[in-house]
Amino acid sequence: MTSLVQVSLENHEFFLDKILEIEKLSFSAPWSLNGFLQELENPVAQLWALMSDKVLLGYFCFMAVREEMQLLVLAVHPAYRGLGHGSYLLTKMIDLALSAGVSRIWLEVRVSGSSVRRLYKKFGFEENGRRKNYYTDPVEDAIVMSLALNRASAKNIRQVK
Repeated sequence: MTSLVQVSLENHEFFLDKILEIEKLSFSAPWSLNGFLQELENPVAQLWALMSDKVLLGYFCFMAVREEMQLLVLAVHPAYRGLGHGSYLLTKMIDLALSAGVSRIWLEVRVSGSSVRRLYKKFGFEENGRRKNYYTDPVEDAIVMSLALNRASAKNIRQVK
């Protein structure tokens, strides 16, 4: 059975080793344990894990302040990519945003991240600009993307497969 579980300071010991493994497999400059712990201590941040029979398939972390949300990281274990888990995570994150009254979600993605940019565009995210040399290891620009949320966009998101 697949479920989405919120990671907290109370339950993080079960999740963070698995999240860090996916992080290292997914990113050239992965977050550290301390980075995730700082987000768990941040009152405006949330970390969610996608579980299936005690196997961590993926996760996302965001910060939400008033009507805006910033997606900080979203990743799926390489062994489980291409099975719709990224879309599922993105849908659940958008559900959380809508229920919190968020009207816009922001994110950054590497210029070289064409496949993940396609996923975001499928959900209606638009490119809004570029942050020069935003990423390290290797140094690379970031594409800034955002999604405006309203009833019409929520209906369209439900139709994304």
